[in-house]
Amino acid sequence: MKKSLVLAAGAMLLSVGAANAGEYVPYVGFDYVNMTPNVVDIYPDNYDIGAITGGVKLLEKGSLEIFAERSMREKKHIGDATSRGRFYGYGADVLINGWNFSEGAILGSIGYGRISGKLKNDGQSKKDTGNTLRLGMGGELNPTPDWGLRAMFRYSLSDSDVYKNSKEFTLGARYYFY
Repeated sequence: MKKSLVLAAGAMLLSVGAANAGEYVPYVGFDYVNMTPNVVDIYPDNYDIGAITGGVKLLEKGSLEIFAERSMREKKHIGDATSRGRFYGYGADVLINGWNFSEGAILGSIGYGRISGKLKNDGQSKKDTGNTLRLGMGGELNPTPDWGLRAMFRYSLSDSDVYKNSKEFTLGARYYFY
């Protein structure tokens, strides 16, 4: 699965590379993500995640973006028991400019993620990897042509045994290579 995602991202970049100069702009980004997965009450239910992104902005239309993310290990205490959890994953999103204005855009997104979770409680461990459908809304402000500040809300549906859905709030920055 990892190989097919890498091949798809490479094909995307090559197809975009065939476009005329000035129609696309590559970029990198870093995000802070606050994720609230729908898990059993004994496990932590709020995660701080760091994400790195790379993408291609198709001017006036939207962006194609790949990401990799990893959470901090979170703890939850219930009585004498302590449970721990961690999430990590990768995937790709298509972002569509719903409305452009001079210094930014209102964005909509749809994407795919492959997210893994590790949860531990009383010596018992749950590990699972699932596919997620990511749906999002947000916006981006561009104080300069090279920099973008982005905020997004995403709702993810998963086929994982660890969690079935999650809500994510993302704050991040993008650097565009004009």
